[in-house]
Amino acid sequence: MQIKSEQLAYWYLRLNGFLTIPNFVVHPDRGSNQATDVDIFAVRFPYRGENLANPMQDEEYFASVKEKSYIAIAEVKSTVCDLNLPWTDPKRQNMLRIIRALGAFPEAESSLVSKSLYKHGVYSNHLYYVSLLCLGREQHSGIAQKYPLVPQILWTDVLRFIHKRFHEYRRQKKSHPQWDQVGCELWNVYQSNKDVNTFIESITVSG
Repeated sequence: MQIKSEQLAYWYLRLNGFLTIPNFVVHPDRGSNQATDVDIFAVRFPYRGENLANPMQDEEYFASVKEKSYIAIAEVKSTVCDLNLPWTDPKRQNMLRIIRALGAFPEAESSLVSKSLYKHGVYSNHLYYVSLLCLGREQHSGIAQKYPLVPQILWTDVLRFIHKRFHEYRRQKKSHPQWDQVGCELWNVYQSNKDVNTFIESITVSG
């Protein structure tokens, strides 16, 4: 199976309980050329629980955020994890535009959120935990050094999680007529490859 990186990231976040907006466009204050875009804008609520009898265990770096909503601003790459310049240059104020468009913070706090994201890649208050999020094939040493709190999630780990979720809850997940084509194809690859390493090797992530 060949899958686009944004599609795989969407399914990974969805299976971890996030509500998502793909390709979130940041419009300019003036003019017609868009300022930038967010590959995936996602929110995971604090009391997320799926399956009453045997609750599903989401990734620890998401589940470890307790009693506050997790807001992820995800940058998706098919190769090395990276953050685009419009996200990391405070002079452009695109992070402020993203936070204001989100609408979770009052105007005065939005400036504090954007400054913290530029400096640390994360922000937290009593209601929300906001984090940049990188997904790709390899980790970026520069991001790890500048933003040590920002998760860099590799495609092998994404596929390992999806395989585990499908396998542990195969009876529940096999009924999915509402899933999109990509989700159905991921399931079909799992059905043909119950071994996790074979499953990972059977999927190619493209740009």
